[in-house]
Amino acid sequence: MAKIKRIQKVGTSKGIVIDKPILEMLDLDHEGAAVEFEITPQGLLLKPSMIQEVYQRVSKRHRKSLDKLGE
Repeated sequence: MAKIKRIQKVGTSKGIVIDKPILEMLDLDHEGAAVEFEITPQGLLLKPSMIQEVYQRVSKRHRKSLDKLGE
């Protein structure tokens, strides 16, 4: 399902408004929903993110540094 959206001004930044039905399909229709984005050869990949999954990836990647901070 390809859709064309225009970049628009949001405060002092730029953004894309995502339609509510799409946000509801992805369970992102609540305030504070986490989203991951990645730049790929095809463009920008935007996907729902679970905070716990992000925490696990970061803690695995930076385990030694986090352990030293906890000392």
